[in-house]
Amino acid sequence: MRAGAVPSRTDLAVGEGDRVPLPYPSGWFCLALSREVPAGAVVNRRFMGRDVVLYRTRGGVLRVVDAHCPHLGAHLGAGGVVDGEHLVCPFHRFAFDVEGSCVKVPGGAPPRATLAQFTVRERGKIIYVWHGHDAAPPVWEPSETPDDRFAPAASWSTLLASHPQEVMESFVDYRHQPVVHSVSLREVTPPVDEGPLLRISFSAAIRLSVGLATIRVDQGLVLSGLGLASGDVTLHQVGMELGVLLTATPVGPWQTRLRVVAMTEAASHADSPRLRKAASMSWSAVAGQALVRTIAHQMGQDARIWNSKRYEPHPQLAPGESAIDDYRRWVRQFYPPDTWPTGTS
Repeated sequence: MRAGAVPSRTDLAVGEGDRVPLPYPSGWFCLALSREVPAGAVVNRRFMGRDVVLYRTRGGVLRVVDAHCPHLGAHLGAGGVVDGEHLVCPFHRFAFDVEGSCVKVPGGAPPRATLAQFTVRERGKIIYVWHGHDAAPPVWEPSETPDDRFAPAASWSTLLASHPQEVMESFVDYRHQPVVHSVSLREVTPPVDEGPLLRISFSAAIRLSVGLATIRVDQGLVLSGLGLASGDVTLHQVGMELGVLLTATPVGPWQTRLRVVAMTEAASHADSPRLRKAASMSWSAVAGQALVRTIAHQMGQDARIWNSKRYEPHPQLAPGESAIDDYRRWVRQFYPPDTWPTGTS
């Protein structure tokens, strides 16, 4: 869904020469929602400066591969098709199996050609790929998204002139909330470092979408690396719990695809009357859409700053901003050992 006139970029975006470069971090990053890659589909995406292709076989096997055929470089997302359990190149009809091996060519034996693959996970109807420095395999798994009670109800995305580290830092930059978003934080718990996970929780008074009353919101978030923030949102006045996902995927240098997904609980009690169930599901969907609109509006406010700000590797922090310092130390694990662009001293 699209949330009004929220800007994706501003005219103030600075040039790359004005920024301190941050390398791509290791971790899990969202490439698509599961529903965007049905069986038989071939889908193009941009990831860390290169083209990749997502496809799902007729049997339901999901793969993410390099977009170019190792034969003569044809783009598999420009006319490539799924044939049963194979991905077929549009140029010479070379067919690749789910392990990336070329297994069939017209009129002869296949060469020993291998299609480069990415490690992929599908969690909570979200598709993630792994990036490890020097092709290192995954050393941790993406955190569990809101449990099976929840399903995606609404989503929104935009392209930022920023970096995932900058985006995720906003969750521990508590002082910007009342200034940029007019959000009153009532209770904040210091972030808890759990290796590749960082747990954050706070209470706030927010206006859930334009025109609605201000309500109390309790939110617990888990940062799973620099690509995913997931958690539960409790809306006290309406007695509802929602799930929320925010993903930040680097598509190129200082280009990040931000996605917001609201996960709502479907009423499924067997003893509930049909009309009550329908009404509950309808209200849940409305609440999910309102949550996405609210977060999208806030992300639009942040985007005006993200798209024009400079990354400051040694910030001069004020008293009460220790969470930012904690965050900067935590993110170091996602970069090569000889790269420490994240310190505060």
